[in-house]
Amino acid sequence: RGSLRTPRAMADVGQKRHNSDWGGGNRDRKRKKNFAPKPGQAARREIDVACAKGDTAAAFAAFDAAVGSGEPLQPHSFNVLLHLCSGGTSAGGNYKDDAKTADGATPPAPKVVVPPKDAVHPERANAIFNKMVELDVQRTEMTYTALARIEAASGEPRRALDVVKRLIDERLTPKLRTFAPALHAFCMKGDIEGALEAESEIAKAGIELSEAEYGALLTAYADVERWEDGLALLRRMREEIRTLSTPLMESTRGFFDRHPGWSIEESADVDEATGAATSAPSGKKMQLAAINLSASDRAALLAGIGKLAREREAKSSFDGFVRWLARRGPLPYLVDGANVGMYNQNFQESRFNFNQVEKAMNALRPLARDTHAARRDACGGEPAPVVPSTANESNSPPGDSPPGDSPPGDAAGAPATAEDLALTEAGDIDVDALVSRPGVNTPVNFLHVRRVRGGPANHPRARALLDGWKRCGELFVCPAGSNDDWYWLYAAVASGDDAFLVSNDEMRDHAFQMLPAPRLFAKWKERHQVRFHMSAATGLEFYHPPPYTACVQEGRHGDWWLFPGDDGEWTCAVRK
Repeated sequence: RGSLRTPRAMADVGQKRHNSDWGGGNRDRKRKKNFAPKPGQAARREIDVACAKGDTAAAFAAFDAAVGSGEPLQPHSFNVLLHLCSGGTSAGGNYKDDAKTADGATPPAPKVVVPPKDAVHPERANAIFNKMVELDVQRTEMTYTALARIEAASGEPRRALDVVKRLIDERLTPKLRTFAPALHAFCMKGDIEGALEAESEIAKAGIELSEAEYGALLTAYADVERWEDGLALLRRMREEIRTLSTPLMESTRGFFDRHPGWSIEESADVDEATGAATSAPSGKKMQLAAINLSASDRAALLAGIGKLAREREAKSSFDGFVRWLARRGPLPYLVDGANVGMYNQNFQESRFNFNQVEKAMNALRPLARDTHAARRDACGGEPAPVVPSTANESNSPPGDSPPGDSPPGDAAGAPATAEDLALTEAGDIDVDALVSRPGVNTPVNFLHVRRVRGGPANHPRARALLDGWKRCGELFVCPAGSNDDWYWLYAAVASGDDAFLVSNDEMRDHAFQMLPAPRLFAKWKERHQVRFHMSAATGLEFYHPPPYTACVQEGRHGDWWLFPGDDGEWTCAVRK
């Protein structure tokens, strides 16, 4: 048996354990040594605190002390100092506004692209930058953005633009904020040609203008009375901006107020159901139109989708699908079968509901026939040319019976050429050629192969529905290992201005975020996505896009403009 220990002995053991195992004694002293500040760390902390407070004297003193003592400084410290020299603080924003809102809160500080001249410190910035070069400290985009702001604030837009060019020469990637000071400073000086040069450099870098740049250019055009150029800018702006912020709306109103041939109406009312609009006091009657993607924008979006799909799918499978679409298309209505079949299936062990999909298909069949009839009339009432189908291009998974992947009346024959199939040289759909024919007169349901095999698909009712969709050419089955989103999205974009996709998918996941033209995708989705609701009480309801687009619009005869604001109000300009 072990010997009993006294309370005093137990306490001694506990104290030893505390000292040796839990950080006491020598280990505690070693830990304190490990936390000794590294060279330059104290200077960085002093500079950060001073810059966050906007205390230029303290920040510059800390920098001078560090340089004088030879303490190493990291790129971060140089950049926050240069940002301070350009009129900013590391706490965010450029200036702090002490004005209070009605509820007593401090509003966020507005972004200032070109600071006031007395807010910048060019001599200090020059000394700090020269020290960076002397010590071979890595420069970044932030470095040159601060320098460009300082040059612009000093009334030197040309030198601000030269700063950006130096950044590019050093193989750094500029941002809009790097170019913006030069563009705005040119506009403020009335140098419209310089501003257009800066805009050209922005476009060359593949960067889109923001509302602030559009507003600055519009005001500059008014300053030099280049009215037609200003109207052309507004036409460009409507492709980029859906609703106008308050500052951009003020710039727009100012342009038309100064334009000798135009005036701003006191009010404008738009019927949200129809897009019919009336302005006062002139009583002008207007009609908003549905704005679809241009042919070039649609081709660019389609090519981007195709490129991403081929990178992530089996190339042969996706190319086979494109050939299938070229024979069958354009499609009038496309159904995201997974989204419809799983709608409201939130209970435990939820199953795919084939009856819900059939309910949607049944409601869409007459709509698809109407779209097909309109397309046929637009084609002159002539039937589409017959394109032979090929045996190895089926829209059914291996092992299934061929679903009849050609429209009624097509016959198997020799493989079709790219010209017959309305394909581009890159292997994508030629949209203009595809929509020049009426296509099919049925909705098409897109399902992944796992949805049509096993589980709920084995139910007799489900098998009957699947067989019926196949016989009527209403089903496309996406192959194993694929993402069905790419297939229905590509087909919907390719099928023209009058095609609709039925889905409640918000299309915000990683795959959609990778699309190369998010603005074009958002614009397309606004005009072509049909959402739905289904319940025992209300049945099936579709929510089509409105018959107009809520965006900047110009009258057909150039006699009016309508501008939607972020606040939901419309502004109207009319020709006198």
